[in-house]
Amino acid sequence: MYNIIPLIIILVSLAIILSIIFKKMSLLAGFDISSIPEEKAAETKTKIMEERLARKAKVFYNKIVPLFKIVANFFQRKFKAFSEKLKNLDEKYKARAQKEVLTTKKEFENSEKETAGSLKEADDLVSQELYDEAEKKYIRLLSLDPKNIEAFRGLGNLYIMQKQYDEARQTFEHILKLDNSYGLAYFELGEIFYKLESYEKALLNLEKALAIEPNNPKYLDLLITISLIIKDKNLAKQSLERLKETNPDNAKIEEFETKIKEL
Repeated sequence: MYNIIPLIIILVSLAIILSIIFKKMSLLAGFDISSIPEEKAAETKTKIMEERLARKAKVFYNKIVPLFKIVANFFQRKFKAFSEKLKNLDEKYKARAQKEVLTTKKEFENSEKETAGSLKEADDLVSQELYDEAEKKYIRLLSLDPKNIEAFRGLGNLYIMQKQYDEARQTFEHILKLDNSYGLAYFELGEIFYKLESYEKALLNLEKALAIEPNNPKYLDLLITISLIIKDKNLAKQSLERLKETNPDNAKIEEFETKIKEL
């Protein structure tokens, strides 16, 4: 019993304290902070600063916009002038390029005429057995036209006539570097190796020549001749049959038949 009384007193005291606190809180909630002089001064100062910043921003804007316009106009003028300069340069280079094309075309036409004339002149010198002069003509011609296969052929055959077989071989090998489908160059290499008695290499080049031109009587003629030399009767007979089909009126057919029978 005596223990309950202190507890009741404590609870009553606590209730009174809480009641006082709640009253104070309601008074604080209804209190207007802006009514305090210090708060009003701070608010006024903030407004003044905002207005001052706004005025400065307006002044800055009024100063900077004209400057931007001046700079923009300057770059616009420069760009226009640059565009005009580019246009003029473009027209100038187009005119120059057109002139160069016409000049190149004219030079090419003149070069073609000179090439045709020089090739005939070189061939005529060969027929006259003026080999040194002919060689100079062919070389001069090739300096003007480094891919002229006919000029290389003329030079190669000139070397064969002079028995300069190594130079001739190099010349025809160069022709095949320019055009590896040129059957005549393989045949002429075959002829060179035939003259050098290198029959295996001769046959190898003749096979390549015939792969490109299978019915060329000239190629078959040399193939039969080499077959007879190396005594390859089967190859000689097969090649002769091809020659008969291709060129039945060939005057050497009867001679070849006789030699094949003698193998």
